[in-house]
Amino acid sequence: MTLDQTDRGPRAATNRLSDNVGRYEWDIKAGSWWWSDSMYRLYGYEPESVEPSMERFLKHKHPNDMARIDAVFDRALSKGGPFSCYHRIIDARGKQRTVVVVGYSNRNPQDTETLSMEGFMVDVTEGTRHETNEALRVLLRTRAGIEQVKGALMLVHGLDDDGAFEVLRSHSQVYNKKLSAVVADLLAMFRHRDTAESISRGELDQMLWDAAH
Repeated sequence: MTLDQTDRGPRAATNRLSDNVGRYEWDIKAGSWWWSDSMYRLYGYEPESVEPSMERFLKHKHPNDMARIDAVFDRALSKGGPFSCYHRIIDARGKQRTVVVVGYSNRNPQDTETLSMEGFMVDVTEGTRHETNEALRVLLRTRAGIEQVKGALMLVHGLDDDGAFEVLRSHSQVYNKKLSAVVADLLAMFRHRDTAESISRGELDQMLWDAAH
């Protein structure tokens, strides 16, 4: 399944999402990228003023977060499916931003090769969180269930409390599903798991994807 097959593809969603959300597509076989106008702006460029590329994509990643980014994209390339990554970027003007990348890696029919990646980059830097409902944040933090969800994200993704919350909120925002509903669906999935089994990053990203759709 691709993002476009869910009617939530990056280009189809251009008019629905806010300015703090960029959209991207990477055709791995062709080596070509597409960025939405807001994606250019998140990286500090005017739309279409530069050519998107893997080199430019990596150039703006914070050097201290490269190990985390490499691990996410290595798994996305080798396994396919949904992925997410909370990290920092440094834009063309030298401004540091904290972002969450949420996406999907599309495989060939034989499931032997990843053909493309597509998705969203959400700016969650302090001061840009206009969509965050502070009352909901407090409510979620007082519920025992949310600690299980955040705890899994913190452990598997290597995040702190705020980072885990932003990953959840970003899935809610880009897929247009209430955060409380995303959390409720994740909790239901956790209840149906064999609690004796540890959870992998791939399984958790798949659960996030399923809960947000």
